[in-house]
Amino acid sequence: RETIRFSAELRLDRTHPARETPEGMSQHVNEMITMFELQNQADVLVGNEEEGGLTFEQKKRLSIAVELAASPSVLFLDEPTSGLDSRAALLVMNCLRKITDTGRTIVATIHQPSSQVFDMFDDLLLLKKGGEVVFYGETGVCSSNLISYFEELGVTPMNTGENPATWMLNVLGERISVKGQNGEDDELNFATAWSQSSNCADLANHLTEITETRDEEMEIKFDSEFPVGWFKRDNLMGNRLVQIYWRSPAYNLARMALSVLIALLLGSMFIPIRTNLEFTEAQITSVLATIFISFIIIGVLSIVSVLPVMLNVRDMFYRHKSAGMLNYWSLGRALGTAEHRFILIASFLFCIMFIPVSGLARNPEATLRTRVFSAFVYWGFFTFNSAIYSYIGQLFMCLVRGQGTAMVLASVFIGINNFFSGFIVRPQQMIGNFWVITYIINPGHYVYEGLVTSAFWNDTRAVIVTNASQYFDELTSPDYVGGNDIVYENGVCNIIDDDSYCEVPVNEFVYAFFGQQYGRRNVGRNVIILACILVAIRICTFLALRNLTYSGK
Repeated sequence: RETIRFSAELRLDRTHPARETPEGMSQHVNEMITMFELQNQADVLVGNEEEGGLTFEQKKRLSIAVELAASPSVLFLDEPTSGLDSRAALLVMNCLRKITDTGRTIVATIHQPSSQVFDMFDDLLLLKKGGEVVFYGETGVCSSNLISYFEELGVTPMNTGENPATWMLNVLGERISVKGQNGEDDELNFATAWSQSSNCADLANHLTEITETRDEEMEIKFDSEFPVGWFKRDNLMGNRLVQIYWRSPAYNLARMALSVLIALLLGSMFIPIRTNLEFTEAQITSVLATIFISFIIIGVLSIVSVLPVMLNVRDMFYRHKSAGMLNYWSLGRALGTAEHRFILIASFLFCIMFIPVSGLARNPEATLRTRVFSAFVYWGFFTFNSAIYSYIGQLFMCLVRGQGTAMVLASVFIGINNFFSGFIVRPQQMIGNFWVITYIINPGHYVYEGLVTSAFWNDTRAVIVTNASQYFDELTSPDYVGGNDIVYENGVCNIIDDDSYCEVPVNEFVYAFFGQQYGRRNVGRNVIILACILVAIRICTFLALRNLTYSGK
């Protein structure tokens, strides 16, 4: 019911009586359901081979009903009975017969129909190899016109009870001798015989008459490309896609459950030290590594899971676009509308589990308001990460034909994010050489910086730095400028026990760990850059949907 109504809402002419009231549209949809004998399946999900749903034959009838819902004058069908058994084929043909009884024309290609199905057709256009016409016209009662035409050419007469469709194909393969213009025997060319027949001449005269006496008032004209305005198209497509997402637990419920599970697994690693007021350098480094791993894992999960979903949506859009139902803008907007709410929920579930369990918000000197604000900023950057991975997965699927190629592009993106976000290769190791380009253009860099700074910018718990650490001399150097732009005359690290080690606040150690490149002052800039990256990805997706079309299913 929903599928037929969706087609009717998008494609039915705005002057059609069914559009006058909601009850009229519902009645129109019910008429389609009744005509195709789908009353028992009216509220059943269409489904697929893995999840069940409608049978193959029922989907055939539904496909025709979807087209008929637009109330077309002519309906073109490509092999409507292919893949069906005799009973199912007859059921589909009975539905087509009902359509023609309403005054509509149906043009269908068909291969090897049964005699019962063949007799339902009023006219036949028969082509031989090479696309040449060998017969066109009314078949007559029990195919009498077709049979008499070919038998007059000297073919083998049809036996009683023989299927006319099978017989006509057999006779086209016969070698029949006829007298040529020079009096010699030539092989009959069925295409030539048709072009020289009186039936062909009568058809040509009829077409000429129609062309010369056509009534301009009967010409079908439309005021616009689409029956409904862009606002309604966008809303219909957005609501439809959201509904499809809600009915896809394998996609959405799975990624939400995995977000919670991954958050608990990663966060639980730091339960023994979550209440510590002092940390070793290795412990803080492991926390930074876990933050890095968390946004990479969730990002990979997002991009890998969105590819097959986007492939199905993209192929559906190609069919709708060719049918005049939608344009690229409606789908592009709907993709963002449907995806973002699940991104927000999944990111929220991860953060609300990971932050308390890992102890990121355990700084005893921070107020509740500061902790909540830090957690909110952390969630914001984590949401940016999930959104970028999801939307760039959609973009890759729109840019290339197959899911395999899109997966290759996704792998490249994941690899770049892994290496150049700032943990595996630190910022201080990239700045000043060629690889700074990958660092600057990499969205993972801005996400990771935002996550790290929001987690530690007010964390004054202590980190023990030994004199063997690569950061010891830097942190104890005079006039050290800290992450909050405070100048420490004697260094930020408080030296203890004869210069063997020193204590430094967590936020300052993190600032030194990333070569003084990750700071609170960059948070606003990072938000703007990530927002621009998201906008650029969405624009590219729109352009790909508009300019690229790959053959769908």
